[in-house]
Amino acid sequence: MAPRLAMARERLAVPVTVFLVSRCLLLVVTQIAPHLLPRPAHGNRVLLPVSDPTWSLGTWVGSWFRYDSGWYTTIAEHGYHYGPLGTASTNFMPLYPVITRAVQPIALGSSIWLAAWLVANLAFLASLVVLWRWALLRTNRETALQVLVLVACFPFAFFFAAPYAEPVFLALAISAFLLAEQGRWPLAIGVAALSTVTRPVGMAVVLGLMALAWQRGERRWCAAAALACIPLLAFALYLDLSFGHPLAFLTYHSYGWVAPSGGVWHTITEQFHTKLSPFDRVDALLAVLFILSGVVAWVRLGAGYGVYVLVGTVLPLVHGLVSMERYVIVLFPAMAVWAGWSRKVVRYSIFAVSLFGLVLATTMFVQGYAIF
Repeated sequence: MAPRLAMARERLAVPVTVFLVSRCLLLVVTQIAPHLLPRPAHGNRVLLPVSDPTWSLGTWVGSWFRYDSGWYTTIAEHGYHYGPLGTASTNFMPLYPVITRAVQPIALGSSIWLAAWLVANLAFLASLVVLWRWALLRTNRETALQVLVLVACFPFAFFFAAPYAEPVFLALAISAFLLAEQGRWPLAIGVAALSTVTRPVGMAVVLGLMALAWQRGERRWCAAAALACIPLLAFALYLDLSFGHPLAFLTYHSYGWVAPSGGVWHTITEQFHTKLSPFDRVDALLAVLFILSGVVAWVRLGAGYGVYVLVGTVLPLVHGLVSMERYVIVLFPAMAVWAGWSRKVVRYSIFAVSLFGLVLATTMFVQGYAIF
């Protein structure tokens, strides 16, 4: 019993500490945000209904219910809807709403909103626990700790505290690669399959596993990893039977999405003429940063991790730069590359910039600025 307790402490102490410290930091930011930055004239309002029991927990919880949180809770409670631009919810994948609906009965007052928030935060805690094991497998303890801190303090990591699907996706992505590293391929493929119905870029996990298996000579598992697409195909079948549109998960639903037209260069330049300006410049910089980091991850960590970062960055560009912040925060191999930088001054500088960016971006989000 004693060795098991010691092993449990080893696996949980660090990630739980990082989780709690990061949540406390975000709690402080939500309370001081009104003193740091005024609300925009036409900011995005809090979607949490005043009548919901979650309001009794205070603004430090209520402030997170903005933007896409409304779509996820609506799907969890009422299912999917397909219609004109701005009304279809089919581009939101089903796993997170399904889990939210399952947790709803044990939430305070059976609140679907609180259930969504709890699932997201518990999923992020699970992500840190799994990431700690993965990082210890790939590097030393000091660097592993820095990987956790960078993931938790990335400028847009506040999305891991909001009722969004990103924390669930992150937990699945890391678990898939950890299981593959351990040679547990059937489980790795199963977890990767779940990621395909969690976020639209779930295919990045599948292709990453295939590249990892191929590089290590596991040709049989490389082919088997293609089976991870089955849940996504099943979702497409559901959309076809329900709405007559099997690719409805690609439906454009935001004014920031840009449909491909007039050639590649025209489509690219149009990214900078949406209502999201000037945040589209931030999105573009993030895309470039993570593409470069994906190349480095390929060299230092292997083809599987490079493919995951590169596909996870490039695939969202099909519909434009919008939400690039949310797409890149789950690309943990990039953070691992940064944490493994040989010069300490560079690593500490990265952490300082990330922490400052987290405080600033969190303040903007909870005050209603269009960061999504």
